[in-house]
Amino acid sequence: MNNLDITGLDWNLLWKQAKSKKTWKSKKAADWDKKALSFAKRTATSIYIDRFIELLNPQPEWSLLDAGCGPGTLALPLASQVRKVSGIDFSKKMLEILAQKAAEQGLDNIRLHHCSWEDNWQHHGIAPHDVAVASRSLAVVDLKAALVKLTAHARIKVVITDRVGHGPFDPDAFAAINRPLSTGPDYIYTINLLYQMGYLPKIDYIELEKEVPYADEEEALQGYLWMFRDLEAGEKKLLKNYLHSITTFNRDGSVTVKRSSPPIWAFISWTPVNS
Repeated sequence: MNNLDITGLDWNLLWKQAKSKKTWKSKKAADWDKKALSFAKRTATSIYIDRFIELLNPQPEWSLLDAGCGPGTLALPLASQVRKVSGIDFSKKMLEILAQKAAEQGLDNIRLHHCSWEDNWQHHGIAPHDVAVASRSLAVVDLKAALVKLTAHARIKVVITDRVGHGPFDPDAFAAINRPLSTGPDYIYTINLLYQMGYLPKIDYIELEKEVPYADEEEALQGYLWMFRDLEAGEKKLLKNYLHSITTFNRDGSVTVKRSSPPIWAFISWTPVNS
């Protein structure tokens, strides 16, 4: 029996190999532009926000960098708790929504940058901050490069959230339409890579709601359709039937969808080596 020496494993390479086998491909900027409004609405009331901020424990003197900030899911509530926030996103529409909401809420300490993980952040005027955050936004080509870049932009703390298992996908929905689901590498790869890079990451977990409210059945369906690409008519019918089977119809016309496998996110934090 051969003994396996894990110290020789290249966790970034293993992450890339696992990523190449996933059945669901990451969305591009144009895709996020299209779903920006619905995404902003869907995430605004999630318990994820309160739990993330509770674990982060923001301090009023902090400057905070939010990489992959989206429509301000975290940037907006955090802006009222820290000194300043810089948001980065490759979706122009997401940033427009964030800017509009910041103006409505009278928040003038948020600066936005339209760029991606692969862009040169220095050329966009993005300097190191006290804390750098990447919340559910590690859809990158090279995980190690992203972690190095994020860490280089933090003086006190780095925080990311990464998928645990299937993450935001509903495996029962995929089974219902007879489609395979392989979401690629989850947080275990990230933890091992960070350790290999010389960090001691701390881990907490954010488990989302089992029951999710929607205005009506159509909104619930739209909330599920994002998980799939190129659904055929028969598959869409099967998805509707599945969704109907886990939906409670309320007297006011709204519906509640009860998930048997709610998403879990790993809240991972570490201290930059030079801090």
